[in-house]
Amino acid sequence: MTTFETEIRSQGEILRARAAQGAEDARRAADSWRHVTHLVVAARGSSDNAAVFFQYLAGQELGLLVALAAPSLYEGARQVSLRGAGVLAISQSGRSPGLVEVLEQARAQGCATVAVTNDASSPLARGSDHLLELRAGPERAIASTKTLSTTWHALAQLVEAMGTQPLEGLGDLPEVVERTAAWALAAELPLELLNVTGLTLLGRGVGYAAAAEIALKVREVSGVRAEAYAAPDYLHGPIGADGAGCCAVVVVTDELSDAVLRELLTGCRESAMTTVVVRPAGRAAPECDAQIVLPASSPNWLSALAAVVVGQVLALRLGQARGRPIDTSPRLSKVTLSA
Repeated sequence: MTTFETEIRSQGEILRARAAQGAEDARRAADSWRHVTHLVVAARGSSDNAAVFFQYLAGQELGLLVALAAPSLYEGARQVSLRGAGVLAISQSGRSPGLVEVLEQARAQGCATVAVTNDASSPLARGSDHLLELRAGPERAIASTKTLSTTWHALAQLVEAMGTQPLEGLGDLPEVVERTAAWALAAELPLELLNVTGLTLLGRGVGYAAAAEIALKVREVSGVRAEAYAAPDYLHGPIGADGAGCCAVVVVTDELSDAVLRELLTGCRESAMTTVVVRPAGRAAPECDAQIVLPASSPNWLSALAAVVVGQVLALRLGQARGRPIDTSPRLSKVTLSA
């Protein structure tokens, strides 16, 4: 068994173990943000996909504006006003210099800062007012799995702590992830449709964040060209650029209506693309070449994370089918050292 598969399987147990302390850390961080007008989030790679998930979830649950930082704007003598903001930085290693610079400017401007990282001794952790530690343990495969799911967990806990009501499904997250991983690893997935020239992942809202993360995992592990679009953006133009030899994978969440889903699938078929839909059991079966029906019935935000877990397994199986080195993806590094 590859290390990547072992880490996919370990996620439920790790999430269960961090739940209580993670909730307490989130409450302390949320208390420091009681008077902010908006949030600014700095992240890279998989952490950036988690930031997009947080952007949608905080907007949906809290009505709070969340903006994504551009770290290059915080380099050197450059100054960007962060007045009124709470500032969050997400980095699994905690060692990406550009993110550290964002926190340094935020603290210099008197903003309350929070770091999400797996390394409590990292520069990012040391430079923040509050730490949401992932407690995922060392991640040995290059492509992240357990640090990604624990990041989404920490962010969901933060949203709950900032709100006035419990976040539906938060307590079920470890079981849903565990059950989904076990199911996907044993399932017959439509690899013959996915092992193509290129994959286009599509979604909307938290489903777009999931699509972006799945695309990243597929690129890293299998070497298949994969890119992600928000469904409305794809319909606006890029749908005409794909064609035969490409497959569209649509992540269905509540934000993606049946009408837009039909429009997507029709357009893809007219472009000679094959189509795969990843959907909750509660959504009607669409007209497509194959579908992957998630095994657990969950709230919308949690269904998106379940889709990510399925995407991790898709990346693994595609990588195996293509004879790729699963745990040491070529030319990839665990730590982003560029700003």
